[in-house]
Amino acid sequence: MVTVRVSKMCYSFTRLNVSRVLILVIIIYVVFLLFTYNEKLYEIRAERKDISYLKHKELKYILQWTRRYSAPFDFMGEGNSAFIKNNCKHTNCYVTDDANYFVNQSDFDAIAFNGRDVIHLWPFQFPANRNPKQKYIFGAMESPDNFPACDESLDGFFNWTWTYKLDSDFRWGYITIFDLKGAVVGPAINMKWPELDPISDDLKIKLSSKSKAAAWFVSHCSTKSGREDYVEKLQEELVSYGWTVDVYGKCGTLSCERSEERSCFKKVEEDYYFYLSFENSFSEDYVTEKLLIALNNYAVPIVFGAADYSRFLPPGSYLNAMELGPAELARQMSEIIGDNKRYHDFFRWRNHYVYRETSSEEDICKLCEMMNDDKASQFSVWNDFRTWWNGERYANNCR
Repeated sequence: MVTVRVSKMCYSFTRLNVSRVLILVIIIYVVFLLFTYNEKLYEIRAERKDISYLKHKELKYILQWTRRYSAPFDFMGEGNSAFIKNNCKHTNCYVTDDANYFVNQSDFDAIAFNGRDVIHLWPFQFPANRNPKQKYIFGAMESPDNFPACDESLDGFFNWTWTYKLDSDFRWGYITIFDLKGAVVGPAINMKWPELDPISDDLKIKLSSKSKAAAWFVSHCSTKSGREDYVEKLQEELVSYGWTVDVYGKCGTLSCERSEERSCFKKVEEDYYFYLSFENSFSEDYVTEKLLIALNNYAVPIVFGAADYSRFLPPGSYLNAMELGPAELARQMSEIIGDNKRYHDFFRWRNHYVYRETSSEEDICKLCEMMNDDKASQFSVWNDFRTWWNGERYANNCR
């Protein structure tokens, strides 16, 4: 009887030991797998783009959360190539769209969201964990008329804004204004315009070849701004003065291929008094490169948009279509064409400024500069983001 009990006890003890050993073996194996995985991950990261993961604290890592193939993301490149290519002062910023680059997404210094895409994301599609030291960046080149931000979760979500708006944390613009010494002077919210000097006799001679009222190059025929309807009414008004707007592209009867762009611009320079710089949507500070077609080809810009154009142009250098209306605009165009002195005065800005399309170099370098600035360690957040981004169009865009 005693022998049987001892045998049972030994058997139970043996089973218990075997179970413990198996559990211990499994634990050791799992630890080994985790260790091997982390070692492999470490090696992969160390080899990526020839930048050592060991030194990642010296770099500023930026994750592109949304697609990279639209502005401004398509200028950011991969790794730090864009910052090196553009000879930036700071080149220690590393860009990737690989959300698994780090085990924890909270290890990124910044996460950038493209305005074209972020408005379509559901809450579960945003980063799960957020580091308070991270900068969430909203980047956009298009206006809120086309890409409004309406979800209330976006208020208090972004730390920095990177857009064409002049009060963005750092600006990605369309147009830069230089003085004649090459210094950047605008555009700006509070531009200080000097008294403008009369134009030279040489410029007067250059302007004397013009014989046609206005040109407009356009490919989008149905827009949020309704510019096409305005031009139709303007055409009707101009007829009574013996003038017309020559419309080039898909929306008109005249042709101007992109491959022939330079020769098309030459026509503006030689033949046309005015050029229609009409935006496709309304937004504060939304002034695109369309304005440069007029300015850099010796035509007076007729602007149409929701911007405060005094931030971009000196007084007396343009006509504002929205303020004048089609009938008054047509009348003034006809009067100005018939008055050389008045027409010449529209070009006085040329004695003081040069207008150019903003280079990607300036804006890309600004991104890395901001990442290295002391402000990067300071907390900031756009609590009223929706109101700021949509502006006066908030009710219309988010109803």
